[in-house]
Amino acid sequence: MTLTIENFIRALPENSEEVIFSELSLTKHALEILFESNEAKIYQQDLFNDTLKIVEVLEQIRQAETLPQKLDIYYSEYRPLSHQLQEKYADFLRPDTFKEIEVYEKYMDGLREVSIVQNIMLTAYKEETDRINQYRSLYKGIVKLSNIIEEYLPYFRENLIQYIKEIVLALLNDSSLKPDKVNQNEFIFLDLINLKNAAMAVLWQIEENQKESEKLRLKNFSENPALTREMQIQNNQAAMDWANSRLEQIQNIIKVQGYRL
Repeated sequence: MTLTIENFIRALPENSEEVIFSELSLTKHALEILFESNEAKIYQQDLFNDTLKIVEVLEQIRQAETLPQKLDIYYSEYRPLSHQLQEKYADFLRPDTFKEIEVYEKYMDGLREVSIVQNIMLTAYKEETDRINQYRSLYKGIVKLSNIIEEYLPYFRENLIQYIKEIVLALLNDSSLKPDKVNQNEFIFLDLINLKNAAMAVLWQIEENQKESEKLRLKNFSENPALTREMQIQNNQAAMDWANSRLEQIQNIIKVQGYRL
């Protein structure tokens, strides 16, 4: 395997952290607006104190050195606090605020899953890992990426989608991962067949999603972003189901009829 694939896998977008902070600040901004509006007079002191709590946790996340550390603080401290404050001030917050927060939380859930995939695929590059386990680690990661795309792709920013796409394209274009029935043993050949087909299915999912997203953008550009994303999920469900069923069909064909791309 070439170094290019490993580099792509390791390069989880740095600006994902910038997206994190812009999204995590939503609850803080909602409380600040509520405080300035004077709508919840009986909660004025609470609003001030609760905003400080959010700011403190955001600063902890900012100071964490790695993405896994930031995600750990987010799930253990920020999200529970955010939910508590949403419930506390539910009567005063704008209804669409909750929709926006839900969209951002889905993004964070998806980012965490991509981070897990990154760790799975990087096990292929440990010194003691043999070729079969290398290929199977990559395959396991790609299959998990397919599941992530099915659930979270409508919530992802373009840089994160491009990151996934670059990994997939690197796998498909790497000549050392090309199945060769003549020069490879049966197990390696079959593993590479599975890897290539899984990668092609993921690429197809992304491309179909982007086509549907463009259609929705043109049709619903003036609609609420949270509502538009929900519509994306519904419209793309059939495409995602097709991709998963296609993977199963490919594997069955391989077992019954031999090894072919």
